[in-house]
Amino acid sequence: MFQGYTFLIIKSKELSDTEAAQLETVLCRHNATKVYSKDEFDNSTNYFDPPSITHIVTNSIDFIEYSQAQKSMIPIVTPEWVHNSVSQSIMLPIKSYNPNPDYFFRNCFVCCADNLPQGDKELIYAAVQAFGGNYLDVLSKYTTHLIAMDMTNEKSIIASSLIHDPNCKDPVMDIKIVLPHWIDHCLVTGRKLDEKKYTLPDSDSFDMNASDQAGELLNEIKNDFHVPILNDSVPLSSDSFKGVDYFHGKRFYLCSDFNLSQRSANSIKALIEKLGGVIVSTYSEDIDIYLGKYRSGETYKKSRQNKRIIVANLQWLYSIIVTKKWVLPSNSNILYYPLPSKHIEEFENLKISISNYSGDSRAYLSRLITLMGATFTKTLTRENDFLVCAKPEGKKYDAAMSKWIGIDGKPEVQVVNHMWLEDCFIQWMKLGHFDAKYTNFGNSGLGMEPLIGGAHLDDEKLDEPTEDNTNVTGNVDDSMSEDESTQSRKIIQPTTLAKAKREVTSSGDLMKFAENPTEENEDAISINSLSSSTPSKSDISAEIDSPKTPNNFVETNVSRYGGRSAAKKAAAKLHDNMSDLNAYLKMSKSSKKMKNYMNELENTVNPKRKHLQETNDSKTDTGSEGLDVKRLRTDECGIIAIMTGCEQDIELTKSDYAKLQSIGIKVITDLSKHTPNTLIAPKILRTEKFLRSLSKVCRIVHPSYIVNVLANAENNGDTLSLYRIDDYALDKVNPSANTDLGVKSLQTLLSKKSARGNLLDGISLNLSKNLNGGTEVISRILQDHGLKEYKEVPATLTKKTPICSCKYKSKEVSILIANKTKDVKLVASFKKSHSNGVVLSWDWCVRSIFAMELQKFDEFEL
Repeated sequence: MFQGYTFLIIKSKELSDTEAAQLETVLCRHNATKVYSKDEFDNSTNYFDPPSITHIVTNSIDFIEYSQAQKSMIPIVTPEWVHNSVSQSIMLPIKSYNPNPDYFFRNCFVCCADNLPQGDKELIYAAVQAFGGNYLDVLSKYTTHLIAMDMTNEKSIIASSLIHDPNCKDPVMDIKIVLPHWIDHCLVTGRKLDEKKYTLPDSDSFDMNASDQAGELLNEIKNDFHVPILNDSVPLSSDSFKGVDYFHGKRFYLCSDFNLSQRSANSIKALIEKLGGVIVSTYSEDIDIYLGKYRSGETYKKSRQNKRIIVANLQWLYSIIVTKKWVLPSNSNILYYPLPSKHIEEFENLKISISNYSGDSRAYLSRLITLMGATFTKTLTRENDFLVCAKPEGKKYDAAMSKWIGIDGKPEVQVVNHMWLEDCFIQWMKLGHFDAKYTNFGNSGLGMEPLIGGAHLDDEKLDEPTEDNTNVTGNVDDSMSEDESTQSRKIIQPTTLAKAKREVTSSGDLMKFAENPTEENEDAISINSLSSSTPSKSDISAEIDSPKTPNNFVETNVSRYGGRSAAKKAAAKLHDNMSDLNAYLKMSKSSKKMKNYMNELENTVNPKRKHLQETNDSKTDTGSEGLDVKRLRTDECGIIAIMTGCEQDIELTKSDYAKLQSIGIKVITDLSKHTPNTLIAPKILRTEKFLRSLSKVCRIVHPSYIVNVLANAENNGDTLSLYRIDDYALDKVNPSANTDLGVKSLQTLLSKKSARGNLLDGISLNLSKNLNGGTEVISRILQDHGLKEYKEVPATLTKKTPICSCKYKSKEVSILIANKTKDVKLVASFKKSHSNGVVLSWDWCVRSIFAMELQKFDEFEL
């Protein structure tokens, strides 16, 4: 189990000589390369001068190697980690066994609900990771806390419906569903607080009063505590952050590019004030510390030019708190400084994998990869461009060096060490990788891993970029290395809404990990959740997996939570039902709308849910109060809008809909009943609503327009005159919209009135059954753009399969829209049986819609 690792055991009052000797025996018995031991007070030997260890086992943090081990991301664990790993035959997640009491989230594995603002999610995940916890942006076997504001989002429904079965071989933990205020208050107090006061009601998943109960819970929190954070409160704690006095009297400026909610921004303010600092709302050059997410904007530029101002991000702030050591951002981790606001162009098409790095160092490298714009792959295939390797051994290394050789006799996958990644990040450009610095793997068996984290930013490379292309976003997928979190990670897949109840015994498909441990502790398995297709032999052989450790996953056809095909159907059904649920919440006070809605749900609800809906219906009939605004008729409204992708920006209530309609904005949800003239979206999307709306609308507007109008609505027509809708055009608010759309000007596209709804006039298409979203959704989109005839084509083509054709540029052609990965056989058979056949990816349709003219086949042909 421990082959390739070198351990240092720190003896102390809490870890005796006898226990140290037992640990050494256990480690050696399981093939540890070398085991050293020393007393915590012994400074005569420093095992980081030079680095000679990969893991430290200790109950203490008071020893000479501790600080360097933190900086180099070397795992520091208690003896329990060794014993528990051996007893379970897997290397357990490391962070749960950290001996430092300041890592108060160390026993927490957090997931956020999808309807939390993106900025808040990134803040929560960064804070949890900084203080010793882990996160994964999907529910998993390890999830301990789901952070949510209500019980009506998908993840809350799933989490509340799970049944804890301790007799199951791999039971799912009981997941606490807590308000984000719990995270805020833990940060401000510097300790893990009891979740009980913050736990959302453990009610039936379909209790429509759950959101109201959440509101009552917030009021209870406010009443119990007396230190306000705007609309929140935090408990008092006199000894929080003892020993952290570096920020006393310092003036902080928190840049708006973090995109935090008011609650999160005020929790950061409370934290800084707890540390003795002062946060200022208006930027001036009198500030001492500038906290920002990106290296862009006027305030960043001014802060850079003022040598007195410290420029950093929130991760740096957290690191100072947890380490209790003052280190300037320029001398610490290269991720503790604001990020460039665009990817490295040469990295955007690269696929990079990692080998022989573990723990935090692996998570650190994967983050560097994704931040620069490349794709991090857990699996190594010949499609990869680079393998970042700590030492010249392992199956990935062997495959890269000897299996995939090009016609020039050189490896197709380039092998480098981590220094290449760090230098590329520092220079923010793709550097040549043949330098001996990047192809050196050290002389000892430790390799390069103990040297990680020693790089520092170059002050001359920190200026604001001259162009601003693709925004760099934080990675909110996974906080852990794959040889930790994914060792026995079980992704909890959705179940059908009708079955997501306390009495159910199935909620989707879980992954089951392999049972036979072998030598290399490196996970190279890619998780294809909800996939019902079985990989071919060529697919399997093309991927070089690490030996089957307990870290690795294989999917099983039958599990405690149902089969794969059932999970696939369940996931699709859940998304449909979630839309129904959201609609239900909005319509629950209207008996007329509820009548039609109830008929639609008749086939999916169980008796208990029916009774609940009928109860709400009766309440609506007797207790609903009318709104105090007079709505204009639809034909009197100058703006008829449809919204998509706005869930994180704005959530409209029934009162909001009425208020908007009273001033001339009719917001619709169904394209079949009304024709919109305005599309509201935060960016260019490929959702059904977005693509269908392009056949009808004359403008695309950023959701901030609705936010501002609502904030100043006076229940009359004068409000609209305060906000010119053209000022909120998507390409004005989001400059990358034209690039994302692939056209020179969004306005040029919207001005093509003659093409609107007629793009596919005269075209007939054959649609593969494997298209993402299904032919029903795809056909609706295409029909809105003028498609008159289409045929659904099954995965297996026969002579009897009906195929339609059409004239295109004076030629008779049969066009098949297919899935690039799932339809390999279909593509081959279609071309063979139809000499005039053309097979295109779905991207051809999308790009044609975006440009409002049919694109050339060449670029999209399969």
